[in-house]
Amino acid sequence: MIGESKEDKLLLARLADKQQQCEQRQYPVFSDFLDARQQALAAAHFGRHCSYAFWGGFAEAERRLMIFLPDYLDFADWQQQDAVSALAVLRAAPSARQSNLTHRDYLGALLALGINRGKLGDLLVQPDYADIIILPELADYLLLNFERAGRCTLQLELLPATILQNVQPRTETLRLNVSSLRLDAVAAAAFGVSRSRAAAAAAAGLLAVNGLTLLKPDYALDEGMKISWRGKGLVCLAEIGSKTRKNRIWLRIEKYI
Repeated sequence: MIGESKEDKLLLARLADKQQQCEQRQYPVFSDFLDARQQALAAAHFGRHCSYAFWGGFAEAERRLMIFLPDYLDFADWQQQDAVSALAVLRAAPSARQSNLTHRDYLGALLALGINRGKLGDLLVQPDYADIIILPELADYLLLNFERAGRCTLQLELLPATILQNVQPRTETLRLNVSSLRLDAVAAAAFGVSRSRAAAAAAAGLLAVNGLTLLKPDYALDEGMKISWRGKGLVCLAEIGSKTRKNRIWLRIEKYI
């Protein structure tokens, strides 16, 4: 794992301020959206020293808020009472029926408006629209200024976070066999590259497991772990199966699309 950078230390300092606010005022306090690496870093730093949880609107959300909770409130109660008000959903529908707008198109247009990435959660892109999870404080600004993505004008609608309750991530199932459960072997099979290229990617800090960047290609993976390759995407090692006659291991990989 790569050591903490200056940005990491600044993030942890901001989170420590949030945690202190929660202790002093005895009400839930939450951060901006964190990516998987930042969540793992925060969890390792705070450990069991305080009560906290991560929430991004639905169970499989990749980008999530870190919520610090007072002693009298557990996450299940907070989720039932206040989770809906912590988030909003902006539905952006392109005017052209066959726009083929991608995640990159929507995100690029948002960032071009000067939006901080930490204010944006997951972008759930469908063929005819995208549901963009945001902090409610952004809603008015985006409704006025988020007019285009790619070459398309957008029609916008602000929706409550309750629409996220039944969200299921879009995945493609891959059934593969590998020689071992090493990071380089599984990443090579999942992303369709050579094992040497996957090993080089790990050494360059491009691979992460459950959000933590790993430099060792021989890291042993386990069922349920998520592997991300910067610039290529995210997969989950959903199932480790039996061995083949040639002593290779069957895997079920869920590739997020």
